[in-house]
Amino acid sequence: MDKYYPARGVNIPCLNTYKYAADRGRGKILVRVEPVASIVCEALEGFASKRFLSHGEVKRFLEAQPGFPKNAHGEVYFSRVERLLSHLVYTGYVEFREWGVSRRKGHHEPIISLETFERIQMRLNENTTAAVRKDINEDFPLRGFVLCDDCGHPMTAGWSKGRTKHYPYYLCDTRGCECCRKSVPRDKIEGGFAELLRSLQPTSELCGLAKTMFIDAWNMRDSEAIRHKSELENQLWGVEKQVQTLLERIIETGSNTVIKAYEGKIEKLERQKLLLEEKVDRISPPTRRLEDIIEPALALLSSPWNMYDNGSLPFKMAVLRLVFAQPIRYSLKCGYRTANTTTPFKMLANISTINREMVRPRGVEPLFTE
Repeated sequence: MDKYYPARGVNIPCLNTYKYAADRGRGKILVRVEPVASIVCEALEGFASKRFLSHGEVKRFLEAQPGFPKNAHGEVYFSRVERLLSHLVYTGYVEFREWGVSRRKGHHEPIISLETFERIQMRLNENTTAAVRKDINEDFPLRGFVLCDDCGHPMTAGWSKGRTKHYPYYLCDTRGCECCRKSVPRDKIEGGFAELLRSLQPTSELCGLAKTMFIDAWNMRDSEAIRHKSELENQLWGVEKQVQTLLERIIETGSNTVIKAYEGKIEKLERQKLLLEEKVDRISPPTRRLEDIIEPALALLSSPWNMYDNGSLPFKMAVLRLVFAQPIRYSLKCGYRTANTTTPFKMLANISTINREMVRPRGVEPLFTE
């Protein structure tokens, strides 16, 4: 059961992510509880970045983590996921309007940034969360991602009972489709998909080129970060100036209605100020080695099939979104259609095509015709 504990007049969600600890000079403060805090961090950042497209995917991710507390049936309630996605406390800030506590920085260590929290709230307010599919499991990881080429609808999957055992298959279940209820063995669907992913694997030379491109992009990012920090500092100065102007107007006016309107603007500006201050503080030289940061990306680019084949179901779904820009289409007659991959794989494919076109068909002498 989730519990709530008061802290300095503010209700703080415990959710096994924080606990109280004595701190000299400040009494008891909230401190992170590991590994739960790190798991919650990955879940929240994954939802903000659209690695997880729905509450259901966050739920499945949390249930797959041995270190995350669950109920007696090994489940995480949707209500708990909703609270995780909506609590400001994980940013290191506190707020409780009912008691007149405006948003302010707390004394506890944050789990996510305020910017990440705002992205999560934007996603929640979009009301575009995908419906939760209860039938997605390890038996059919491509269910919902492979489309029927005739009707464009996602193919479903299931087990068919034979005389002595059950057989796995995929099929289109759309009424009116020419391929409706025509089943395809799972080995054929997933075997063809394996060949498709393996075909995206670049050569070692292209992987080396990709690493060089990453390093160049990293250096450009450092230069851009310095410029961006200067712009943010100018914006912060502008917000502070607006707040000061509004405070002066409050002193000069005698209308309660005008004062209330000014106070509402100041509150919005103060929130914007907190977000800008956090962004400025976060723009700092990286503490991790460049190799540690780009290695996961290079591993996916160099061998997407190995990453997919060796991952858990949530990881497989993440790989699908990182590799393919759209769901892939399957024809019962022709197999998989040309896939629309994401930008990194398109770039490597284009470079590979250019290199092949630059190679002479044979020998070193120019070709001629009689």
